Amino acid sequence: MVFFIISDDLTGASGVASMVDHSTAVTVNLDRFGRSLTEEFGCIVLNLESREKSGKETSRRLSRALDLVGESPVGLRIDSALRGRVRMLVEAVLQRGAVLITDTIPDYGRRTQSGKTVIGAQRKDIESLLEPLRRRMKDRGLITVADSETYNDLDRLARTCIEDDLIPVDPGPLIAAVAWTRLGLDARTSGPSGNGASKKVAFVVGTRDPRTLEQIGHMEALGFPIQKPAVKRSEDVDLFVFSMEKDRGIITQPFLEHLAKYDALVLSGGATANHVLARSGFRYLQNDGQVQPLVSSGIVRGGVLGGKRVVLKGGFIGDEKTYKTILDWLRKG
Repeated sequence: MVFFIISDDLTGASGVASMVDHSTAVTVNLDRFGRSLTEEFGCIVLNLESREKSGKETSRRLSRALDLVGESPVGLRIDSALRGRVRMLVEAVLQRGAVLITDTIPDYGRRTQSGKTVIGAQRKDIESLLEPLRRRMKDRGLITVADSETYNDLDRLARTCIEDDLIPVDPGPLIAAVAWTRLGLDARTSGPSGNGASKKVAFVVGTRDPRTLEQIGHMEALGFPIQKPAVKRSEDVDLFVFSMEKDRGIITQPFLEHLAKYDALVLSGGATANHVLARSGFRYLQNDGQVQPLVSSGIVRGGVLGGKRVVLKGGFIGDEKTYKTILDWLRKG
């Protein structure tokens, strides 16, 4: 049996795959999916690459993904900041059955309460986001937004999904718990496969959101110089920073070949990771352990960067020290 997960961006897709198990989970862009993967891996996360796409194009990609999934069990990964076309994604998977939605990541103090995502004093209303969809439904009970705060709560909700045949919808932890049960895995034994310490590490950062700028600033304060992507003599740590909106053409073939010389790469920002890996000609990511929730690792399969160890991090994830945390994690192996 194969458990499929659908996601709208690469860092999120890889993030949930790394929560599952490094021996069985892969992340693949929808247009690079091949049936041979179902013979090798038990959990396949399909990246729609639709975060910035039109509603029409997102719908087309969703239809194709659900056709590929067929009758296999499926989960839907939604963005941890509720970005993207969440309502459209949920509506599409409702064709397969009822859904259970929660938006909790205990490690980040994120919980779901009374239909809202709660992070400190911030609240985002999930129910309001879904209300237009509920109004069009004959059976409003097909959508359940469940309270949760701890991993015990998420385990309980995962059992509910299994027992009542509900499709799990969340940023990752609930889906991973359902996948463990569906695939007969022991979550406690999942972890890094052990790829050895990485001496030379390149960070490639193409997002400019405030959290990422804090992380860049922290690395600069530690003495790591900031530079634009360029072919140069590689240092033990190189931090390449650019703007995906203005300078995506700076990721050239010679620069990709230069990146292949490092022991490990850190790709920060979903659009950045997808752009770099797509330009490299990769087939899929064979996922490994997570540095922390939604900061994933894996091995690139195919293309210029084939065999390279990578860490993927979404722009909104972590605190100002997260880049240093990733670097320390890679150096420990």
